[in-house]
Amino acid sequence: MCELKQLDELLGDRQTRCGAVVISAIAGTAGVGKTSLALHFAHQVAHRFPDGQLFANLRGFDSVADPVDAASVARGFLDALGVPAHRIPADPEGQLAVYRSRLADTRTLIVLDNAREVEQVRPLLPGSEGCLVLVTSRNRLSGLIALDGAVPLPLDVLSREEAYELLCRRLGRESVLGSADAAYELIELCARLPLALNIAAARAAAHPDTPLRIWADELRDTRARLDLLAVGDGYADVRAVLSWSYRALTPEGARLFRLLGLHPGPDLSAAAAASLAGLPLSPTRSLLDELHRAHLVITQGGERYSFHDLLRAYAVELVDAYDSTEVRTESARRMYDHYLHSSHRAGSLAYADEASWPPLDLGERAPGVTSKDLTDRQQSLVWYRDEQTVLAQTAARALQDGFADHAWQLAGTQVSYLLKSGRWQQWQQVSEIALAAAERTGDLGRQAHAHRWLGQVHRSQGRQPEAHVRLRRAFDLFAQVGDRTRQGRTQIDIAITYGEERAYAKAITEARSALELFEAVDDPTGQATALNSIGWYLALRGEPREALPYCLRALELSRTCGNLPAQSSTLDSIGFIHHELGEYQDALPAYQESLRLRQSIGDYFLQAEIHTHIGDTQLALGDTQAARRSWTASLAILDDLQHRDAEAVRTRLNTWSNNRQ
Repeated sequence: MCELKQLDELLGDRQTRCGAVVISAIAGTAGVGKTSLALHFAHQVAHRFPDGQLFANLRGFDSVADPVDAASVARGFLDALGVPAHRIPADPEGQLAVYRSRLADTRTLIVLDNAREVEQVRPLLPGSEGCLVLVTSRNRLSGLIALDGAVPLPLDVLSREEAYELLCRRLGRESVLGSADAAYELIELCARLPLALNIAAARAAAHPDTPLRIWADELRDTRARLDLLAVGDGYADVRAVLSWSYRALTPEGARLFRLLGLHPGPDLSAAAAASLAGLPLSPTRSLLDELHRAHLVITQGGERYSFHDLLRAYAVELVDAYDSTEVRTESARRMYDHYLHSSHRAGSLAYADEASWPPLDLGERAPGVTSKDLTDRQQSLVWYRDEQTVLAQTAARALQDGFADHAWQLAGTQVSYLLKSGRWQQWQQVSEIALAAAERTGDLGRQAHAHRWLGQVHRSQGRQPEAHVRLRRAFDLFAQVGDRTRQGRTQIDIAITYGEERAYAKAITEARSALELFEAVDDPTGQATALNSIGWYLALRGEPREALPYCLRALELSRTCGNLPAQSSTLDSIGFIHHELGEYQDALPAYQESLRLRQSIGDYFLQAEIHTHIGDTQLALGDTQAARRSWTASLAILDDLQHRDAEAVRTRLNTWSNNRQ
């Protein structure tokens, strides 16, 4: 394994001077194999330390005994080194002095296992340049690294490949190969933690006639998982081993660790943790640092934190056992408020002028909520990118916990980002959550929004019949609640759906009806969208000259309103019309301005179509190299999003390559 190689290289580098190595787990969990690694390496290099090898369990996180102090360890080492009892002083300082004197000018290897704090270790560091000290700890022992020259060796959970090999060694390669899918699921359910995997493998080995799939099925139940990962011995019990780290925390740190069990994952920011705890940001950061030092959370870069699934299951157990229903409900509400108000702020900065942005009445934040301080569109888009998985899971958890209002609003604040970035699966997931939440509260307007979002998802994925059903339902519900503006926007969606089916006459009819609605309610942004839609489908129907006045009027209105997405869409239409008219020199700047606007507002998916149009125009102008670059840029986006339009662009590139040959 690579850690053994690192230790061997370290020892080679320190042949002439003393070194101390801290072996610790990045994942921050017990059971990752620190002691096993230290002992394996000590056995491997024992011949290089002819004056002896010493081992002591410092019991830093023992469940039944107090941590062992340095003097007690030194006294035991003196006995092991054969120092006569009458030469060992009675006082601790004297014992430590004799210990260091005894190791002078020797080549001795010392393993100090399970240290809790630097004070247990520092007095035991010998002065001899020929000695090596290996220290294992669940804490990071930063002082030992900073002041004593110790070299940290982070020990992470196993990789998937390493975990698979462990199962093969324990259960037999043929047995594991025959149930590879179940084996890999078992690996992930055990969080790739060596202790958990060894326990699961021991249970499976004891019942060779039971398929691995059965063991995986049992472990899938998060409430029972820790019960199953125990074999009676406290050292072979994941829950017990994790508890030793938990009990070493301060009361405040322990409370935060428990409350993290309420978070759906997979990671969270310091602000989210502060909201869960109902604390200001600064003391929360200090508590997160405490958990990080104890390897109970890991940092993901910046101010993001996570822990593996077994630690999450343990935190869930603890919060259920030690925190009242009232405390859990209040903490969950603060967490939902954090994400809702932060997401609403991000959406207001990035998408408030768009048709997909729903009206929201958030109400007051709960006391103790820390919202993300966002100031501009770009910062908001970065926040959405970092939180996209968390937001979807938080909306689902809110619905599960009975916070239906939060669930719908959390969905509503992220659909614009998901739409513009092409996150289809997540977009559908949160739209279904929104519909379930709206149906639970009986709110017809919210149901209409959710049906519209689902219609947009189906349309974007090429499921036009399903899209028509959802969009017609949304149109009817908006009519029931008297929201004519949303009726008009839904009718534009219906027009686009017809356009995807190349039913351009129907698309134009729907867009004209939407224009009438927008004119009736004096909505210039809606009018611009409808006019552009009419022009676009006229152009697709082969009537570019008739289309151009509609699009020019749409561009004028959208510029007056300051609506950048509408301007980009309309400029793309104008570029297309000029291209169809053979006016390529006029088409190119319109496309390029459209692309610039899309990039400035972070509309990732819609950039692809514009790149394709630019490539078509560049080819028409005879610049095949530029055309290929544009199509390649389009294909990169579409492949990244696994979008069905990718094949059409790939065909363009292949055709160009074949023609060139």
